Amino acid sequence: MENASVIKLNESDFEEFRQWIKLNLESVTWQGRFKSQFEEFWQTFFAGDMTISEIIERFNYSCSILKVGPLISWFNWLKEKFICFCFVEKKLTILELSKQSKMAPSVVGVILRNYFVDIAPHKEEYFSEVFQIGNLGSHNLSLTFADIQEAIHFETFDVGSYVEEIMPSLEVTLYEDWSNFVARLKKDFSHGDKGLKKIESKDRLIGKLKIVKEAIALILFCLLAVWAVTAINNWYEDYLADKISVYEPQFKWLDKTLSFKSVDDLKVDSNFKLDISDIENVAEFENQLGETLDDVERTEVESEVVLTSWDSLPKDIDTADLEQSDYEEVKKRGYRDSRYGNTKVYRILMRSSDATTAKNGLSKLIDKYDVKQVDNVKPGIAVPGGFYYNLYVPRTYLKEFMAEVEEVDAAVIYESRTRTRRNPPGKNKVFIWVKSM
Repeated sequence: MENASVIKLNESDFEEFRQWIKLNLESVTWQGRFKSQFEEFWQTFFAGDMTISEIIERFNYSCSILKVGPLISWFNWLKEKFICFCFVEKKLTILELSKQSKMAPSVVGVILRNYFVDIAPHKEEYFSEVFQIGNLGSHNLSLTFADIQEAIHFETFDVGSYVEEIMPSLEVTLYEDWSNFVARLKKDFSHGDKGLKKIESKDRLIGKLKIVKEAIALILFCLLAVWAVTAINNWYEDYLADKISVYEPQFKWLDKTLSFKSVDDLKVDSNFKLDISDIENVAEFENQLGETLDDVERTEVESEVVLTSWDSLPKDIDTADLEQSDYEEVKKRGYRDSRYGNTKVYRILMRSSDATTAKNGLSKLIDKYDVKQVDNVKPGIAVPGGFYYNLYVPRTYLKEFMAEVEEVDAAVIYESRTRTRRNPPGKNKVFIWVKSM
């Protein structure tokens, strides 16, 4: 068996290995209570007529499916002990053992070095030297256990497990995963080594598919997060626009069922004649009124509307003079008479219990929105009962400016038309009177 090109181990070899590692069955099976389960595992795992590489593959497979740390450590210990057993009892060189187990010579050398140092720590320097495998040309590849025995010259050498080891007595059968693990081994090993390779390939494929699924899930989550952020931003933008929006003319009183005739539908009587007597009748009808309607010069210089909400401010300031407020549409049911003024201004009456604080707040807003004074009227000039402001506010910031003015203190905003000169391009005139309470 030793000189065969491929070494196969039978049941007697596995039993010898079990005795060689000094396995404490009483402790491993918890005073014998799980002895039948352990024996079932041993017979399943160490079946007869198996090569060293097949056993090593079973150790590797077992470690890959186990999830409990102590069980993984126990199987790793068992695999290393099996490598050492083959080196000692089968009289193999390091190179032969490497080929039989399909493991790198350097890995085999490290396992053997650690094993012998644990048994004979006083010879650590020697073992570190002889098991040093740098490359395939190393002379240590031909080292055998007989060479070690001849070199160290000791009478008794216990090459099995040493007294201080805890792994031979580890209670592996007490773990909950043990029974499920043994059942899976029976199922997987029943198909032989070819079936085991298929299972390993299937497990690797499942692992790759799991990674792909996680990657897809992550991408979908990122896309969903981006969509959610975009949707929330759009919603919040609409929300803010509704909060501070300015009005558009809506003719709620207009009867939409009315229709106008086209020019083609109009029929003019070509024989129609204007009688001069009809004109005289109109003049007589005016005399019957008892008085005549003479043009009277209007003394007012402004027409004024109280703004009760931000919806009264125009969205398009450039066309504000052509629009009418919701107040005029609903209450007045028509357009404001603007014959006596064509320049729109805003007047803000603020009543404050602390006029000085209000003045400071307005000063900050003037600086913030680049508001300019009108003529030589200094903003915040003291007048009887409070402070007075005559300002040019950029139309771009008119809405924000007036909104923050209302936050300074309670205020009433008036929209006015006046005959004063036109506002400068891009600006609106705003008067503010802060009245001390």
